[in-house]
Amino acid sequence: MTRIDRKVLRSVSELSSFKFLLVFYLIFFIISVVIMAIIALLAWLGLSSYGISLTDILQNFGISDFGLLNLGGGTVLYVVVSIIGGLVASVFYAAFGTLMVWIINVILKISGGIELRFIEREDVVKSE
Repeated sequence: MTRIDRKVLRSVSELSSFKFLLVFYLIFFIISVVIMAIIALLAWLGLSSYGISLTDILQNFGISDFGLLNLGGGTVLYVVVSIIGGLVASVFYAAFGTLMVWIINVILKISGGIELRFIEREDVVKSE
């Protein structure tokens, strides 16, 4: 027979939620960088198979490449800045999530908490 156990959630630790959210956003950032790199590579391969280069596309819009398409030039700088920007954004997103947890804790204190119900299961071993 199962028994329902009730407990009241009074607060959530901000530090533990920050650590969780930081790891979550860093993993999400890494996955998104890999997916965007694959999409960019496929787009570049598709365009280059038709003889279209990124320089041609920029010139059609009236933008010169300013040396950004050189592999040793500004491209490496932009990749590094993008990676650092993504890491900083991950920290800010985790801090924002922690702020949300703090707001949840304030609401929990005002409302008296949330009732959680746990069902304890007893494993029944059949004896032969």
